[in-house]
Amino acid sequence: MPIDFEVGGVYLPPIAQALLLALPVFLLLDALLRRVGVLALVWHPALFQGALYAAICAALLLWMGVSV
Repeated sequence: MPIDFEVGGVYLPPIAQALLLALPVFLLLDALLRRVGVLALVWHPALFQGALYAAICAALLLWMGVSV
C-alpha cells in the first residue's frame, strides 16, 4: 500500500501523487502524438486528451497498487 507523502506540511494521498506524476507523462505523450499527427485523425481532440490523461492516471494508480 502506498504511503502519503508530506510536501511543505501538506499531505499528498496516493491519488494526488498519481495526478501529479501523470502530468509530465501526458505532456510528453501529447507532444509526441501532435508531432506524429494522430490528433488530426481524432474526431474531438479535447476529449481524446482528457481520456488519455485519465488512462495515464489509472495506469499509474494500478502500478502503484492503489485500490480506489
